[in-house]
Amino acid sequence: MERLLLVFLLTVFINLINTLTRSSRLAGVRTGHLATAISLFGVVYLAASFANTLQAPLLASTVEQIIDQAYDRSLSAEPGAAVTDTLVYQEALAGLNEKLRFVILGATVGTTLGILLIPSFVTSFSNSIRAFGRTGSVFRVIPLVLSSFFRPGGGILRLRFTSLRTLKKIIFRKMATPGAFLVWNLVSYSLWTANVLSGLYAGALYPEYRSTAVLMASIVGNASIVLNVMMVDPVLAKVTDAVAAGEQDELELKQIIFYLALSNLFGTLFSQVIFVPVANGLQILTRWIA
Repeated sequence: MERLLLVFLLTVFINLINTLTRSSRLAGVRTGHLATAISLFGVVYLAASFANTLQAPLLASTVEQIIDQAYDRSLSAEPGAAVTDTLVYQEALAGLNEKLRFVILGATVGTTLGILLIPSFVTSFSNSIRAFGRTGSVFRVIPLVLSSFFRPGGGILRLRFTSLRTLKKIIFRKMATPGAFLVWNLVSYSLWTANVLSGLYAGALYPEYRSTAVLMASIVGNASIVLNVMMVDPVLAKVTDAVAAGEQDELELKQIIFYLALSNLFGTLFSQVIFVPVANGLQILTRWIA
């Protein structure tokens, strides 16, 4: 359970950073250093990448233990029966299903926190960009960021909340940009959230070729990336450039960032729905290849 909780917390952190990714562009527009903002956010994203490298093996080893124990107990309990059809194995699958859904819940929690922290992140990240402009070194900015924890309200990190007036404008103003990209983002993020977990579950459904099933999950992950790169990012880039050039109001970019974050949130919820169907699809593909 301790290992599962660690995986949950890492998932929260990874999705929190993913939710804040797009708001870095708003900080870039405000400071007039868009390229610097995109580059500096790569430093922030390194933390999420490191968390991901820890999360994946921890999660995989947890699933492997469950499968191996259930497999051995099933062979002992019902020696001639198909292992995956035994009551022991089906109970293990039900328990694994709950654990993986708990990890998906971590994605929802992390995305929610990310939405709440967008105003604070934009302000703090804008301060970081200006600090980088003064120092010219990432290694000099990092100590300034860390020292902010001991100087509440006086350093680079600032706690900010969106005013009710601004929030009303964001919610009730009609976007000039067609909203179809939000649906594509929802689909993309739900597939991205579910892909590895569905692959692990598919491996439990077909334990003889579980490594193949896990690797097949990359198909789903790559599909989500293609959707994001083709249908979502170009829209955000176009609006960002227009706002930076003064051709559109900053509120348009705020709306898009807010609604994309909400779309991410709904995507994590939708991933709970598609989690098992995607796993079944991966199992079928694995059986076909095997």
